[in-house]
Amino acid sequence: MSEIEKFIKNSSAVSDVLGEILMTTVAVILLSSIAMSIFSYGGPDDIPHTQVNEWVDIETDTIYLENSGGEFIDVESLEIVVNVNGIRYTYFSSNISENLGNKNSWELGDRIEINTSKEWNLQIKEEDEVDMYLIDKPSKKVFQKLQLSAGEN
Repeated sequence: MSEIEKFIKNSSAVSDVLGEILMTTVAVILLSSIAMSIFSYGGPDDIPHTQVNEWVDIETDTIYLENSGGEFIDVESLEIVVNVNGIRYTYFSSNISENLGNKNSWELGDRIEINTSKEWNLQIKEEDEVDMYLIDKPSKKVFQKLQLSAGEN
């Protein structure tokens, strides 16, 4: 018997080596999948936090929103959705910027005035149900929901 034949027939440690390689492979795959799930988590969305005073003047069909505390809101990332009796109207960031005198942010004490008759040809009556949603466009999340009573001044 030649040396090569002896080497081929001597396989006593092959199963031990293959077992170790298989266990190491399984461990690496498990650790990789755990690491992927941990590192793929992006964290919480950075949505703004603010307080808003809101009221409606039914005589002038105007909705007033005043920033009364919290963070300054980037106008480019803000959208206001007004829902009157189940009908949705959108006030876009370009309208908001124009309303604030072409400012880039909605700051403490700034007031947004939405004249619904001019903007959407909508007259607000005392019995109307008016809901407003302030939406952060980058995260596509509502960061404040407001319910307005048309009877308030």
